[in-house]
Amino acid sequence: PFTAQVGLPVFPGAEGFGTRTVAGRGGKVIEVTSLADEGPGTLRAAVDDPSIRIIVFRVGGTIELKSELQINHPFVTIAGQTAPGGGICIKNVGMTIITHDVLIQHIRVRPGNKGAIDADINDAVSILGPHGDSEGAYNVVLDHISTSWSEDETVSTWYGTHDITISRSIISEALNRSRHRKKTHSAGLLLGDSSYNVSVHHNLLAHNDFRNPLIAEGGTHDIVNNVIYNWGVLPAEIVDYGSNTFLNFVGNYFVAGPSTNPGPYEILFPEGDPKIYVRDNIGPHRSDPNMDEWAIVGFKWGEEGIAPEKHRSVTKYETPQISTQSAAEAMEIVLAQAGATAPRRDAVDSRIVDDAKNRTGKIIDSPDQVGGYPDLSGGTAPADSDHDGMPDEWERQMNLDPDNTSDGSGDLDSDGYTNIEEYIHSLPARG
Repeated sequence: PFTAQVGLPVFPGAEGFGTRTVAGRGGKVIEVTSLADEGPGTLRAAVDDPSIRIIVFRVGGTIELKSELQINHPFVTIAGQTAPGGGICIKNVGMTIITHDVLIQHIRVRPGNKGAIDADINDAVSILGPHGDSEGAYNVVLDHISTSWSEDETVSTWYGTHDITISRSIISEALNRSRHRKKTHSAGLLLGDSSYNVSVHHNLLAHNDFRNPLIAEGGTHDIVNNVIYNWGVLPAEIVDYGSNTFLNFVGNYFVAGPSTNPGPYEILFPEGDPKIYVRDNIGPHRSDPNMDEWAIVGFKWGEEGIAPEKHRSVTKYETPQISTQSAAEAMEIVLAQAGATAPRRDAVDSRIVDDAKNRTGKIIDSPDQVGGYPDLSGGTAPADSDHDGMPDEWERQMNLDPDNTSDGSGDLDSDGYTNIEEYIHSLPARG
């Protein structure tokens, strides 16, 4: 049963499962000063620190990983919006989250097809539940991240991970004919292996052949106000063998593109007994909001028409509140806001958004087909004399002390957010 969340949203406006996490609030500030794979000042060193921590960036550019970036220690905030220049991109290998109470914002993860990793597990971001000696991931929020050029899933949840929100992000251009053993494997978003309590809202999924998303084997999930553009063989898929999958699909916009197979319904399930609530979803099979809400949901890959009555819920399943717009309104919001937009969108995301607006682009096999990795400028970080993550000038404006290393953990306005969080929240996003 659903239990209402208590506590402060992890950032103002955060909505969805797990968004009442404290993440790194109150912890020490760690500066990323190097784009190297490992060593002092690197993102890897900051992630590997077992302390409660807020990770900020004094450099912008591309981090070329030599091995997977694992987040194993809980209570961490990674604030990509603090990076100067063109922001941060992770290349060659992706990241895996195997712990709890994590917030990641405004980071790009684009593994590509040349890293030293088995292509069959080359995800951009994996969120893993309990397995082996790991307690597993829960209370994880991915907000305003940009992911692309994976060889397995672009983003995945697995091993019963729970209380996860993926919001305002771009999941795009999973590589199709790359190095994966299945030959073709352009897979977008997988909510799998009994993951539960997952919110997916206000995201752009574009140029992924299938899994847009795939929801497999149980759990309650909220799929709200997403834009799904130019899927190939399959858009949203549901695979349920345990009769314990409960789904809300609300206000999603499915837009066919040049690579889209025009046949399948936008939401499909082949077998099992999922229970689904749908409202205001738009796509090729339901192009008019006045049409039957269920015209967009197909049973047994659509071979037997729309979903039978036993799979239909007339009421929305109880989940944390998400501010919801019509599918048409969500389209505008998502295209304007999704992805790593602070300090600014990169050329990859700008192109993807333009494709969705103009109905252009296609599913790809290699980053080289679309110009490869952009050159992100390093920029110059603002002066921060005490290295507390807050620039001197901002501290003066807020009547804080630029030479006091401890005032970042204070709460000047007593609203529950620490001063360093207030600075992070103040950073503007640029579409």
